[in-house]
Amino acid sequence: LKHYILYYGMDSLGMSNLEKVLTTQKGKPGFEQSMDSAFKKVYAKKLSAEKRKELEAKVMEAGSINEAALFKRSAAYRQWMEEYILNLRQTKYKSDTTLGYEGQNLVKLRVVLKEIQEPFMKEYLSYNLSSLVLKMAKNEDAREEAYQSFMKIVTNNKVKNEMKEIHENNKMMASNATAPDFNYVNIENRKVALKDLRGKYVYIDVWATWCGPCKAEIPFLQKVEEAYHGKNIQFVSLSVDKQADKQKWEKYVTENKLGGIQLIADKDFESEFIRKFNIAAIPRFILIDPKGKIVSGNALRPSDPALRALLDKLL
Repeated sequence: LKHYILYYGMDSLGMSNLEKVLTTQKGKPGFEQSMDSAFKKVYAKKLSAEKRKELEAKVMEAGSINEAALFKRSAAYRQWMEEYILNLRQTKYKSDTTLGYEGQNLVKLRVVLKEIQEPFMKEYLSYNLSSLVLKMAKNEDAREEAYQSFMKIVTNNKVKNEMKEIHENNKMMASNATAPDFNYVNIENRKVALKDLRGKYVYIDVWATWCGPCKAEIPFLQKVEEAYHGKNIQFVSLSVDKQADKQKWEKYVTENKLGGIQLIADKDFESEFIRKFNIAAIPRFILIDPKGKIVSGNALRPSDPALRALLDKLL
């Protein structure tokens, strides 16, 4: 039924034309207008708002939300659960607008804690959502609520210790503590340690060759590097590409003439330095002061004009 709602009235020729516009006209003048025109032709018919609301209500009433055996065995049921939680977040539970986008996972966590009674499902879903909030939310109150809420229900000691570690990492980043060290190979296959860069500010770009948003920041980063060339700051780009893709990383760095210190982490997202900064999504930027202290574990992006204002103040 959910797929019926999603695909109702979709015209295959219209969809094909939309894909053609996307692949052949992106970056050309008038692209947005062409996309808008093509998108309007994708659906030959549309459900009325009243009918859509009626069908979506039936989807939400389609099953019980506390079926542990079904949850463990059925991907379709787990997907339905995700949609059910999302629906409640958008209706019965209202997001704190001051948190914006990053508050959505916190509200979904509240939904799970209040609506799900089955212990395994509650702990499983709460773990995933709490972890996302702790690793990605910038708001300290949101992170603390997620942590305290999860710790009240968790029974698995391994998971409990993992969440404690994430929480401690957040406190480290907020306390101007000494940054954890790294010792990774550069593009010449020589080891570079973070402590070797003491005496200068260090701006670290955590990225990967497969990450589109990361690559979109590179032109801005290059301009920032150029603007602060010769100043008391070192620019480091730390790739989390897998070691199996090291040659791909080397090729990308060489062909695109990337500047600064180019490094690759030893165990991609499982590298100790990456884990210490709770990095679950990239790009991510980190700023370290000349004494090796953390200025920000989630620093401004190169594309943000406020970064230059901050660097001007520091340098």
